[in-house]
Amino acid sequence: MIPQSFIDELRQSSDIAEIIGGYVQLKRSGRLLKGLCPFHSEKTPSFTVFPQNGSFYCFGCQTGGSVITFIEKAEQLDFVEAVKWLANRAGIEVPDDGSSDGIGLLRRRIKEANREAARFFYRQLYTTAGAEALAYLHGRGLTDKTIAHFGLGWSPDGWDKLSKHLISLGFRADELEAANLSFSNRSGAPTDRFRNRVMFPIIDLQGSVIAFGGRTMEKEHQGRKYLNTSDTPVYKKTNNLYGLNWAKATCSQSVVVTEGFMDVIAMWQAGITNVVASQGTAFTAEQARLLSKYTSTVILSQDGDEAGQNAIRRSIPVLRATGLDIRVLQIPDNMDPDEYIKAHSAESMRSLINGSVSDTEFLIAGIISHHDIDSYDGRVRCLREICELLGKMNPLEQEVWAGRIAEQLSVDKSAIMSQLGIISRKQRRNESREELKAMAQEITGGGTRSNPERQQHLRAAKAEESLIAAITLSPTLAAGLEQRLPPESFVTSMNRRLYAAVLEQIKNGNEPSLMMLEQQLTPDETSAAARILNSEPAVLATAGDIEQYIAIINEERARPTADDLSGMTDADLASYMQALSKRKK
Repeated sequence: MIPQSFIDELRQSSDIAEIIGGYVQLKRSGRLLKGLCPFHSEKTPSFTVFPQNGSFYCFGCQTGGSVITFIEKAEQLDFVEAVKWLANRAGIEVPDDGSSDGIGLLRRRIKEANREAARFFYRQLYTTAGAEALAYLHGRGLTDKTIAHFGLGWSPDGWDKLSKHLISLGFRADELEAANLSFSNRSGAPTDRFRNRVMFPIIDLQGSVIAFGGRTMEKEHQGRKYLNTSDTPVYKKTNNLYGLNWAKATCSQSVVVTEGFMDVIAMWQAGITNVVASQGTAFTAEQARLLSKYTSTVILSQDGDEAGQNAIRRSIPVLRATGLDIRVLQIPDNMDPDEYIKAHSAESMRSLINGSVSDTEFLIAGIISHHDIDSYDGRVRCLREICELLGKMNPLEQEVWAGRIAEQLSVDKSAIMSQLGIISRKQRRNESREELKAMAQEITGGGTRSNPERQQHLRAAKAEESLIAAITLSPTLAAGLEQRLPPESFVTSMNRRLYAAVLEQIKNGNEPSLMMLEQQLTPDETSAAARILNSEPAVLATAGDIEQYIAIINEERARPTADDLSGMTDADLASYMQALSKRKK
C-alpha cells in the first residue's frame, strides 16, 4: 500500500480542476465546475467537479472519486499506475512501497508472462513444427519483416508446452491462469489455452503485451475460428483497440477502424499506418474516448454484410458523443481491406479512404435503400425515419441535410424543417426528463449499485451517510464516536466499511479525504463515497446533528425485519406495536 503521507503530498500537488479540465470542457457554476461526462453519453451536463474537496461525481452514471480515480478511468490504469502518472506530472517520486501493491504486482507479472509467451510463440513459428503456420502467413502476403514487427507467432499443438516453458522461467500456475494463458485440467495440471493457432499479440499504448488473439490452423475446426484472451487484470476487450500502439504516431488527422487483425497488418504493410481494429465488435464508449485522444476523424470500415453494416450504425452515435468527425469507408464487392489491397493496390485503397462518405450520408443511404420511395407510403415512412435521424443533429446540420433530402426525394424543404422542429423539441424534452429523473433518483434514493441495501433501509442509510460526511468534513466531531457507535452498529454494510475507513484515518491523525480513503475501497464504493461527500449541504454539521444521526441509526438497527415480525408471538407483536406508537407521539 502506498504511504498515506505520499498520497497527501500528491493531493496537494494535483489540481483536480486543472487535470480534469484537460479531458472535459468545464464551466463554473458557483463553487462547482460542470461538464459533459467523459464516461457516458449525455447532452445535459451532470458531471461535476468539487475543487473544495478534490473530488468529482457524475449524477448520471454514478461514477465518482478523486483525481486518482479519474486518471484510472481516463487513462485505463490501475490505482498504482494512476498514482505514478500523477506523480510524474507533478515531478515527485513515488516511494518504493507502491511497487509491492498486490494488484499492481499481479498486473506486472501477467505482463511479464505475456511478454515471454509472445517470444515463445514467435520462436515456435520458425521451427519445423510451425512450418504450416508460417506458410499460412506468407500465403496471406506477409513478409518476415512484417511478421517480426507485429510479433506474430504460433502456439504448438500440445497441451502444456507453453505452460511448462513459463513455469521453467519462474512463473506460477496461478499467474498463468490470471493471464488467461492456461487453465487447470481435471487433475489440476496447467493446460495451455492456445493450441495450434497463429498468434497475434495485443499490445497496449505503453508497449506491453496484454493479451492474444489466436487463429486456428485446423482445416475442419469444431470451435471458434478465432480465440481471444478473456478479460484479465491487464486487459479488457471493450477498452482496447488492436494496433493503436503503432497507429498513435500517425493518426492525428484520421484513423481507419477495421474489423480484424489481418486488416490492420495488411494495410500497415501497404504503408497505411493510421489503422486500428475493433476486433469484430461495435464501438464502446471507452474505445471512443480512447480514440478521441489521438485523432479528430474516425473512418469506419467493417464487412459489407448486414452484421458489419449494423456494427457501423451502432458505432456512429457512440463516436459522435465524443465530438469526433465520423466517415464510412465503402469497399466495392464486399471486400475487406486485406482482399482489396491484394486485388488492386495500396494507392487504390488510399483513394477509397479519401473518398469515404460522412456518417450522415451513410445512414441516410441505408434508410432510403430499405424503403420503396417510388410509392407514396414508402416515401412517407422513409422521410419520417430520416427526420428522426436529423432531429438529433444541430440546426446547421439539419438545414443542410433538409435541403439535400428535399431535392433527392422531391419534397418541400419547409415541410421537412417543420417536422424536424417537432422532433427536436420532443427529443430535448425526453432527454432532459430522463437525465433529471436519473439525477433525482440518485440524490434521493439511488446508490443501489454500490449499496444494494440502501433502498431497503433508506432512513438508516441517509443517517449513516450524513454522519460519514459530517466527520469527514469536520474530524473533531468524531471524538469518542467509535465507542458510542462502533462500525458494526451501522445497518448497511457498504456504509459500515466506509465509516470504519474514515474512523481509521482520523485515528491515525490523517485528514480523511477521498484520495486518502480510496486505497481501501472498491471502485463502486469510491463512487458512493464521492456521492455521499458531495450531496450534503455545505454547512458543517453540529454536535447536535451527530446525536440525531446516532439516534436514527440505533433506532433503525433495532427495528425488526419482516422475518423477525413473522416469528413474533401475538403478545410480542402487540408489545412492539405499542412501543412504536409511543415513539411516534
